Amino acid sequence: MFSVLRVSWARFVMSPVAVIVAYAATVLIWGTTWLGIKVSLVSIPPVTGAGLRFILAGLALYAVAFALRIDLREAAPPWRLIAVLALTMFGLNYALTYLAETHLASGLVAVLFGTMPFFIFGFAHAMVGERANRATIAGALLAFAGVATISLVGNGRGDVLYVVAALIASASSGFANVYLKRYAASEPFATLPPAMLLAGAGLTASGLAFEHLDAARALAPVSLVALAYLALCGSALAFYLNHWLLQRITSGAMGLSALIIPAIAVAVGAFAGGERLSARDGLGALLVIAGIWIALGRPLPAFPSRTSAAIVAASGAVGD
Repeated sequence: MFSVLRVSWARFVMSPVAVIVAYAATVLIWGTTWLGIKVSLVSIPPVTGAGLRFILAGLALYAVAFALRIDLREAAPPWRLIAVLALTMFGLNYALTYLAETHLASGLVAVLFGTMPFFIFGFAHAMVGERANRATIAGALLAFAGVATISLVGNGRGDVLYVVAALIASASSGFANVYLKRYAASEPFATLPPAMLLAGAGLTASGLAFEHLDAARALAPVSLVALAYLALCGSALAFYLNHWLLQRITSGAMGLSALIIPAIAVAVGAFAGGERLSARDGLGALLVIAGIWIALGRPLPAFPSRTSAAIVAASGAVGD
């Protein structure tokens, strides 16, 4: 019985349907995590919440690695890689993302984070000599016009710092993605969990030291469900699916999620979270999405499958 199930599962994993299912699941998960962060922030302060999320996610990935009997010592990556990912991908990135959502709509933060591909292009040009095409440059200019519309027009100047926080988070994640490209052969189960735990421990310690955590509110059912969803689905599962997909499809195809995820996040925030965007915010969001569409309308340079997987194995890409 179990042998038949294993054979059936192996056939499914090798089929195009599995790729479609995994892609759809990844996009849907990362499109909804932005609202999950908003819900979590009601009862857990931002830095503490981000830290707890990654402690749980790191432990979950270690549990899966243990169940699969993966030799983590043999596959252990350099500690320098773990430290960089902990600082940039899971530390600064998420601390600022959570902070931005304390004052901005979750869908709007997702749209701003959708500028991450442009930071990847810039860092890749500076660090590994990759060049962006004209469509990418035009799309970047249009997207940043949208950012300027959101943050600098009208009476919304008080939110500029939080817009900047979201953009710095996007840049931090973009840098981490390019840096990770140098370690394409690293084992995700050996790389992601220690980086998550290191970042999670640092964020949680900082949060407990400088933020006020109401234990009763933090342990409320809604709070625990949001935290569990963000940790297990939004981090552990989504990162794994992202890695698996990039072993099978081009980075350009995966990059299109940078357009889809913010659109889902805006819709989820509006219909499920009761969030409202002003006309200015809506116009800015449309400009950002249009810029991403132009930039990613042409296929991005395809990396070797192992490299592609390593580049974005830890990216919330645009998904958090």
